[in-house]
Amino acid sequence: MISHRTLLLSVAAVVTASVLAPSTAVAAVPTSARMVALGDSITRAAVADGTQNTQPQNSWSTGTSTSVESHLRRLEAYGVDMTGGNYAKGGERSVHLATQATNALANADADYVTILIGGNDICYASTPSGTTAPDTFEANVRKALDIIRAENPDTRVLLASVPSMMSLYRIGQQNFLIRTRWNLIGICEVMLANPTDTSSAANARRAAVEARVDEYNQRLAKLAAERANVFYDNGAVHNAPFTASDLSVLDGFHPSISGQNKIAQVTWNEAVRQGVFDVG
Repeated sequence: MISHRTLLLSVAAVVTASVLAPSTAVAAVPTSARMVALGDSITRAAVADGTQNTQPQNSWSTGTSTSVESHLRRLEAYGVDMTGGNYAKGGERSVHLATQATNALANADADYVTILIGGNDICYASTPSGTTAPDTFEANVRKALDIIRAENPDTRVLLASVPSMMSLYRIGQQNFLIRTRWNLIGICEVMLANPTDTSSAANARRAAVEARVDEYNQRLAKLAAERANVFYDNGAVHNAPFTASDLSVLDGFHPSISGQNKIAQVTWNEAVRQGVFDVG
């Protein structure tokens, strides 16, 4: 197998600096590559098919199932001999990313890494003020990026935006079945508790949560802007037009198979646009 450090050679002119990180150029599609996914239960594809288990094969990132057109499968379609590893874990927050990165790269570096994190930095808190502080969130992600770069400075990293909690709330607020699931499970109550309560206090709570999500995404954009080979999805996941069918029938929170496909599509489109791989 060709050395990972030689795979992602730059083969085109530097893309506009406002789009890509400093000194980042379009990369040729390699003949073989190792891909790693970091993050939380979204990337583990928890309950995606409506059953109570994680389903990494259905992940938007490194999934191998024919049900999901994952990034890994899309690269395979271009003839790349792919090796994938999903190191995301349900319930984990940005503070856990460094450990995930260390474990993922313990035996081999990676050519391509996806990171989708932040939902649990919101949902573990009981109040908006109890969520992970933006400075802490940024430092946690930065630490993971430093670990990845130390192993291989040529590794391409895609930072997926934190999904919109407000969009999720609006989908379920008008849907009796989804609201019932939220109430029974008690999921992400800092945002989703008492979904039919539209009092000024409840609306202010939800607005504060969404503002924190926006702050996290601003920090992800900042990290990508200051680093070569690190790409931010420019809000692709956050702004994706999710519907009720994109949510698991089990909890009305995690992405369904349809939702995983939607995440894969919008992030892939942005990755191609930014030249993570030259497949246009």
